[in-house]
Amino acid sequence: MTSVLNVIGGRFVPAASGETSLLVDPCSGKVFGCAPLSREPEVDAAFAAATRAFGPWRRMTPGERQQLLLALVAALEARVADLVEAEVANTGKPVAATRDDEILAGIDHLRYFAGLARSLEGIGAGEYVDGHTSYVRREPVGVVGQVAPWNYPFLMAIWKVAPALAAGNTVVLKPSDTTPLSAVLLAETAAAVLPPGVLNVVCGDRETGRLVVAHPDAAMVSITGSTAAGRQVAASAAHDLKRAHLELGGKAPAVVLADADLDAAVDGIVAGAFANAGQDCTAATRVLVHDSIAAELTDGW
Repeated sequence: MTSVLNVIGGRFVPAASGETSLLVDPCSGKVFGCAPLSREPEVDAAFAAATRAFGPWRRMTPGERQQLLLALVAALEARVADLVEAEVANTGKPVAATRDDEILAGIDHLRYFAGLARSLEGIGAGEYVDGHTSYVRREPVGVVGQVAPWNYPFLMAIWKVAPALAAGNTVVLKPSDTTPLSAVLLAETAAAVLPPGVLNVVCGDRETGRLVVAHPDAAMVSITGSTAAGRQVAASAAHDLKRAHLELGGKAPAVVLADADLDAAVDGIVAGAFANAGQDCTAATRVLVHDSIAAELTDGW
């Protein structure tokens, strides 16, 4: 049995309650591990660690943060095989696609955001009052509470964590309860590179996610999930005026006009609908087609 733990302040931490959730191999349906069901003690500890780390992290120069993030890139590249094995076991995806399209791509995206760390700048300056100059200065917001989904676990963790860290924020990330392995490996690897508390991962279910986004020490919250979950997060953020980033599931249409190349349209719709087994925020779930070619397009299926 594979047993994973939270990574809080650079240390492995179990759930104080001893509660765990089972991890299931989607290909075989067999249980292969467990993860902690974190509650208030673990979420509070993660935010406390992130809050302690925020001051020193934000005071680093962008170049210093960039170098640490590039060191994390190198450390992850040394663990590609481990990351692929964990992601495949947790998601049931093909090995080659997982390695090339998700793990290696995610590491490269981290490299990209590390580069952006040195590109943050104000958007303008002006003389509005005699003897004074007004200008815009970008500042990190603080601790960011994040909830990631199950369809691209490593990629989504990188997309949430990397820009926040590059900008000088610290993070408490809650991965999906069904696919936490690669996020825990990310945090484990980061613990050897980044200052303690800069990146914290707490495992758990929807209640854990609710505790993360509602936590009073979160200056900003981010979730990728359903529209219903987004409404709940927006309402929670509004309570104490947190900043919120919501990436919510849609119902994306494919639009086929009368002059379309129908063979290409069919190929594109099939790819758009069934890539990643259709488990995608932008999956083509409707087809809007011009009346004049509707029958022909249907026959092309």
